[in-house]
Amino acid sequence: MFNKKKQQIQALEGELSGIRQVAALQALAIDTFSTAQSKRYAGNEYRDYKTTIAEIAKKYDGSAEWGVLQTGNIIDVRAAFIIGQGVAAIPLEKKDVESNEVNFTRDFFAFNKLSRNMALEMAKEAEIEGCFLGQLNYAPKEKQVSLRFKSRIETPYTIKTAAGDYLDYTSAEFDASGSASASTLAAEVFIYARFGGRLSKLNEPMPKVGKCLTQIEAIDKALRDLREINHLFAAPIPTIECATAEDAEKMAGEAAKINWALRKLIAISGRFVFAAPNLQYGSESLDKEITTNAKMISGTTGTPPHFLGFPELLSNRSTADNLMESVAASTSKERGTWLDAYEEILRKAFAIYNENSGLTPLDPKKIKIVIPFVTAEAWKRISDIYLPLFLADGLSLSTLLSQIPELDVDREIEAIDAKNNEALDRFSKGGLDRDKKDVQDKAVNNSEEGE
Repeated sequence: MFNKKKQQIQALEGELSGIRQVAALQALAIDTFSTAQSKRYAGNEYRDYKTTIAEIAKKYDGSAEWGVLQTGNIIDVRAAFIIGQGVAAIPLEKKDVESNEVNFTRDFFAFNKLSRNMALEMAKEAEIEGCFLGQLNYAPKEKQVSLRFKSRIETPYTIKTAAGDYLDYTSAEFDASGSASASTLAAEVFIYARFGGRLSKLNEPMPKVGKCLTQIEAIDKALRDLREINHLFAAPIPTIECATAEDAEKMAGEAAKINWALRKLIAISGRFVFAAPNLQYGSESLDKEITTNAKMISGTTGTPPHFLGFPELLSNRSTADNLMESVAASTSKERGTWLDAYEEILRKAFAIYNENSGLTPLDPKKIKIVIPFVTAEAWKRISDIYLPLFLADGLSLSTLLSQIPELDVDREIEAIDAKNNEALDRFSKGGLDRDKKDVQDKAVNNSEEGE
């Protein structure tokens, strides 16, 4: 009787122990789940301006851990569309084509290598930092003015303004960094242009790509997750199912003895399979995450999806046909900012030249800055619609020429008229010469007949 009671107590203790283990596992599961749920995620990991532009620079340089490819493509594509065919300076009036102002501007562009490539490089820097600071200096030997970009990342600076006027830039104050001491630039020798941020926060011009760095990194991380899944799928685990634990222990010992490897035949008494995870749902989820982030990045930066590596997102014909127009529209604000910046650059360069050269003062109002930009769609519209109408006398030449951006229609028509008049004069002169020759030949023939 006593033994029977003892066995019952032991059974109850075993059940209680099992209940405790289950409770402990449940508590562990609940705790783990709660910990996972309490982990904080941020839709935007980059909320500080200085940290953001430093990270963008690292991604563009290729030294960052995530998002190098996408960030580099976005900045290069946007800069190319912003600058278009390059920056050019033209005289406002035809009579100033050979003026001193035009000659100085031409030399200024050549001296500072402000060809399309240099303009493109400065546009890239502005896309990285969200702003552009250029310093002007007089070069007495060449009697020219130099323009040099100053990086906010390498040489931190703060733009100061007049009291109560955030658009009146009075100075640029550089912080002491490394061996360089603190310094200040007066308003007359620098140009500051902002390409992002708010009007009142002129020293925090967040660039467009900075608003989606988290999504850019998410693409790289999802691709890495796919790589990990592929690694698991490429290395399935060989599994031998045995009836008992003793059989499994014996089978493990036998497998170790024969040093079994893939491509070797193995004969066993148990069931042999390759165990691998189900990859379908995880891969599909990652694919959706990648494409969704790509769409968000494209929408934020105006960069077409195929430049991010997703040409399949342009399967819609109407979207693909208007693609370049959409990119041009998304970069039009920055292009306008650069026009204003180059006009200020030229105006201050003229002032520095006038003050230091001792030569005839130059008038910057005689020069106009243009950034010609014509998309393939615009040319197609001109060739398919406007040109046939012009050839059919359905519209005037001035209307046709007005469809070409940044073209001086009046000047072109004057040039065409002058060319036509010149050709007409040559034709008329040639006709008179032929008539005169015919009269002379006829007179000679009549003279010969009289003799």
